[in-house]
Amino acid sequence: MLKYNLIPKPNSYQALDGTYTVSAATEVLCAQEFLSAGNYLTAYLKTSPVKGEGTIKIRKVGGMQPESYTLKVSPEGITAEASDARGAFYAAVTLKMILMQAQKTEGKAIVSGLLIKDCPHYGYRGLQIDESRHFFGTDVVKRVLDQMAFLKLNILHWHLSDDQGFRIESKVFPELNTIAATRKYAGLKGNGLPYRGGEYFALYTQEEIRDVVAYAKTLHIEVIPEIDIPGHTSAILAAYPHLSCKGEPTEAKCENGIFEEILCAGNDAVYDFLEKLFGEICPLFESKYFHIGGDEAAKGHKIWDTCLKCQALRQENGLKNAKELQGYFMSRANEIIKKFGKTAIAWNDCINDSFDESIVCQYWISHNLKAVREQAYKRDLIMSPDRYFYFDYKYKFLPLKKVYKFNEVKAGFGKSGQRIRGIECEHWAEWIDTEEALQFAMFPRAVAFAEVAWTSLENRRYKDFQKRLEWYKTYMRKRGINYSRIEKRVFGVKALPVYHLGKDGEEYRKSEALKLKE
Repeated sequence: MLKYNLIPKPNSYQALDGTYTVSAATEVLCAQEFLSAGNYLTAYLKTSPVKGEGTIKIRKVGGMQPESYTLKVSPEGITAEASDARGAFYAAVTLKMILMQAQKTEGKAIVSGLLIKDCPHYGYRGLQIDESRHFFGTDVVKRVLDQMAFLKLNILHWHLSDDQGFRIESKVFPELNTIAATRKYAGLKGNGLPYRGGEYFALYTQEEIRDVVAYAKTLHIEVIPEIDIPGHTSAILAAYPHLSCKGEPTEAKCENGIFEEILCAGNDAVYDFLEKLFGEICPLFESKYFHIGGDEAAKGHKIWDTCLKCQALRQENGLKNAKELQGYFMSRANEIIKKFGKTAIAWNDCINDSFDESIVCQYWISHNLKAVREQAYKRDLIMSPDRYFYFDYKYKFLPLKKVYKFNEVKAGFGKSGQRIRGIECEHWAEWIDTEEALQFAMFPRAVAFAEVAWTSLENRRYKDFQKRLEWYKTYMRKRGINYSRIEKRVFGVKALPVYHLGKDGEEYRKSEALKLKE
C-alpha cells in the first residue's frame, strides 16, 4: 500500500524498513546527462550542501526501458536509477512529491523507506491548448508546462491557427501578423452568448515560441505545433483570399462552429504558400512531429465540388469525390512537411486509405470508429476520444470518473499489431478565455488523465485514486490553481450546450460558490 499520495500511481511500490532525512543541506549528485533531474530537485530543496548531511544520488544504468526509473529510500540513502534523461527526471518528480508529503521536523523531511520500479503505460502522454480562439501568453503556457511535468505528461500539442486567429509571427507573410491575428470581437458568439469585448489581436513572436520550446525541453516536454488545413483556415484566408477557391474577401471568425472557408486544393499557389510557411515555422520547433489538422472540412468540400480548379485536379488524378481530394491535399502537404524533417499528424475524420501511411492518425470522433481501428494497423495512432478527453466539455457530460475509466481495450484498441502511440486530452478554447477558466476545465480531470496515461490498467482503482487526489487538491489550493469543485455527472440533462462556457457557465459559478465555503 502506498504510504504517499503519488499521482500518477507507480506501477510497482514496496515499503521498506527505516527512514532517511533530507534537508536543504542534502547534496544531490547526478550523472552529467541527468542534470535536468538534479536541477529540478535542487530548485525545490533550495540546496546548499553541507558535508555529512546526506546525499541523493541519480545514477545512469544500462538496460532500462525508455522513461523508466527506480527509486530507493533506505537508511543508507536515496538512490534513483534510469537509462535515459526522462527516466531520471521522472524519478526526481516522484521524489519531489514524496518530499512534499514527508513528515517534517525542524525543517527536515523524514522519508520512509520504499522501493519504486516504474515505467509509463503510454510513450505519448499529451495535453493540448488552443490559442487560436483565445490567447494565453508565455507565462500561462509555462505554468501549464510546470503542471504537466509534475504529472509526468510529455507532449504539449499547441493549436496555433484556426478560423478565429493565426498566432505565429511570420516574417515571410506579414499579413498573417496583422489581418490573420486580429478579429472584431474578443468573446465569441454562440451557445447563448453575444459578441463581447472589442477588437482582439494576439500572436507569439518567433522569439517567444523558441523560449517556450526551450522551457518545455528543460521539463522533458516536447512541443508539437498545429496549423489546421485545409479547413479551419478563415483567418489565413482573411489575409490571403486568393488562396481560396472563390478568392472573395473574408474575415477571421467571431463565432464558434464549422465554416465553408477552405484552401483551394486545385491551386498550386496554395502549396507554394504552405511550403514557404512551413519552411519558416518548422525550425522553431524541435519536435519531429507537426500537426496539419484536416478535421471538419466537409463544408469546404462543397466549395471544392463547384471549383473549376479542384474539379480539374480531381479529373487529372482520378479522384472520385472531395474526400479523396482531401486525401490528395493532405498527402501533398505531408510531402512538404517531410522536406523539413517532420512527420505529420492529422485528425481521424479526414484519414482514409488514400492518405500517406506516414501520417499519424489522431482519433477524436467516433463516427467512423471501425475505420479508425483498421487505420491503427496501418499507421501510428494517438487516442483523444472526445467522450473521454475533451476537457472543454462540462463536468456533467464528462465527469472525473469517466476520464479515469477510459479503457483502450473496450474501445477496440490495444490489439496485437495496432500501432498505438498514446493518449491526449484537449482544451478547445472557444469558451476558455482566461487562465482561471483554463484551469477549471483542466483540473482535476488532467490529474485523472495523467494516471490513465502513466499507470497500467491493472494498477488503477478509482476509489484509491480519489483518496490520493485529496492531497493533490490541497497542493492545488496552495498553488492557487482554480480546479473545479464540480466533478460528477448529472443525468437527465439536455445534450446541449456541452461546453462549460468558462466564467459565463453555470458549473463555473457553482464551483466558485463551493470554493468560498471551503
